Amino acid sequence: MPVGVSTRYAHSLPDRPLEEWHELEDHLRQTADLAEAFSHVFAPGWGRIAGLWHDAGKYRRAFQERIGVDADAHTSGKVDHSSVGALIAVERKAPLIGFVVAGHHGGLPDAGDLGGRLKEKAGLLPEARRDGLPQWIEEQELPKIPDWLLADRVLLSLWTRFLFSSLVDARFLASVRFYAGGKERDLGTRPSLAELKSRLDDYIDRKTAASERTRMNDMRARVLKACRNKAALDPGTFTLTVPTGGGKTLASLAFALDHALQRGLRRIIIVIPYTSIIEQTAHEFRNALGKESVLEHHTNVDPDKETPANRIVSENWDAPVIVTTSVQFFESLYANRPSRCRKLHRIARSVVVFDEVQTFPINLLVPVKHVLSELTEHYGVTSVLCTATQPVLTEKSREIVPDPQTEFAIVADRCEILMPESEQPVTWEALAGELKTHEQVMVIVHRRDDAQHLSEIMGDDCFHLSARMCAVHRSEVLTEVKRRLRAGEPCRLVATQLVEAGVDVDFPQVYRAFAGADSLAQAAGRCNREGRGFGQFHVFVSPTKPPRGILRTAEGVAKTMWREGRLDLKQISTFGEYFERLYRLAEQDARGVMAAEREQRFAEVAELFRIIEDSGEPVVAPHLDWQRRVEDVRRNGISRQGMRRLQPFMVSLYRQEIEALVNAGALERIADSFWVVVPVFRLYNDRWGFGWKGPVAAEPEALIA
Repeated sequence: MPVGVSTRYAHSLPDRPLEEWHELEDHLRQTADLAEAFSHVFAPGWGRIAGLWHDAGKYRRAFQERIGVDADAHTSGKVDHSSVGALIAVERKAPLIGFVVAGHHGGLPDAGDLGGRLKEKAGLLPEARRDGLPQWIEEQELPKIPDWLLADRVLLSLWTRFLFSSLVDARFLASVRFYAGGKERDLGTRPSLAELKSRLDDYIDRKTAASERTRMNDMRARVLKACRNKAALDPGTFTLTVPTGGGKTLASLAFALDHALQRGLRRIIIVIPYTSIIEQTAHEFRNALGKESVLEHHTNVDPDKETPANRIVSENWDAPVIVTTSVQFFESLYANRPSRCRKLHRIARSVVVFDEVQTFPINLLVPVKHVLSELTEHYGVTSVLCTATQPVLTEKSREIVPDPQTEFAIVADRCEILMPESEQPVTWEALAGELKTHEQVMVIVHRRDDAQHLSEIMGDDCFHLSARMCAVHRSEVLTEVKRRLRAGEPCRLVATQLVEAGVDVDFPQVYRAFAGADSLAQAAGRCNREGRGFGQFHVFVSPTKPPRGILRTAEGVAKTMWREGRLDLKQISTFGEYFERLYRLAEQDARGVMAAEREQRFAEVAELFRIIEDSGEPVVAPHLDWQRRVEDVRRNGISRQGMRRLQPFMVSLYRQEIEALVNAGALERIADSFWVVVPVFRLYNDRWGFGWKGPVAAEPEALIA
């Protein structure tokens, strides 16, 4: 600390007078107040304790001397300031607070690692006391541990993460407030949930008035009415079993808003498996609720390292309606890094709508079901499990639709289902020949390479969709596809499974490579979706197999049921039997997440719980105005707004592809967060996206001086 100065500081402004620096006691109290406000639902009293203890190590002279010359001393790790609060927690027999405080910069540690660290750092607490740590901070009266936490050690870990979330978000916001001169963040005008309900009701009324009277629209009206009727029920877990095309997107949002208002819940979180559905869903929600009301959060720029850039772009879900991915939602619940955990406390007392729940990762189903149960039991969450093909995920759920099978009977007439005549695979050439006999047809294949290969055989007038294309590019293709379908123009589309759940297309002819029963049913939902004419859904045996793992196992289960004559895609009971068989064959906690969770091995759990084991690395697709968006980040640095503007242009490429492209000089790293293509390389095109083949080389004309 500066010579002759007795005041302790949390943050410095080296070019400003001392009286403008952030006094440590003020920071501790501000953080404690915010953390308590964030955590009082599930940990009353404990947020305040965590806030007061988290920076107790800053009372050490070593820190105060450092902060005078290094404004980033509080984040740099050059002087340990988190171990002191953890040592207080151990001494006061509050070990869970020790995890929270010790990890508030670097992440929640494993129990064994924390124990070793605190033994090594044991001398820091008496040093802090000697240097002025106030006695009142240590002697806070500890609140009571909630009784339900004592039932099983495994419950302690999720509770600790939620408390950790409250602390790291509070600490961040308190620091931001100081650097902003004491001003609160300007979030703009946020509509209330009551205002959002009014907007949604008006939007639905307008859509209904503009719609013709059909059996499908009548069914959608019944589903919506059921959602509104059941919204008055007590919080808990609900299922919404609606056939594809049954209007569950808006109906589930109507339930969520009505239920939140009637039960005093705080926000709506929509959890969706695929970014292809997120784009469509978020767009419709913004149309209904207003752009400012919906936060779309699925960025793959979310590195595990706790970097300054990551702290800036990390989301805390401070919005009335969140649309996010299953990966983002569940991996955050098992994460240990501040940037990933920061938003967790916002989940408490929310309505969480899970779309297409049949896509939950089966090899992680035990830990997924564990957090689903805990959120509703102890964190005030109402969960809504939505799908046309409902697995049994909980015994305590209540179905929203009075008679789902009756609604399924209505959609059964939309299309004829044509199963293969034998198990002999077709050739791509024969399949292409058959597809060309239809003016409007979609085919869904197993793999991205399959989609590109078949599209090439089909010719230049065949549309193509896969995850090798960025979101903006896919939206452009879908817009043109829908226009052609409405106009009655020729339209042939080859796609991967990204279109088979939630993407609103309506083809008279749909082909699907034989796959799991849920995939087949979802694909059939793209056939004669509005029930206006005659549709045919063709299942064929592909020349290629589904990817190894659960997709291949699912295909095997479905084929077995087909051979037995039990694969009736128009009966709800089919899917109950299918999932029961599938779950029996799969290891539902294949990586031992729950064993590590029970022992508070936080860092290990974060590594074990990976929905996509190698999700690749984000590359900006060189499409439309991508360069302007990248230049904004180059010029102004990483920001939430800048990363949100880049998000629709991001594509994940495999790590081995990244390595090869870097070695060829084709990629440039930006802000240690994502890659961009060096302009002289042509890796992306308007048909395939990132569909290059063979060695990578710069364009010859670019090499001419």
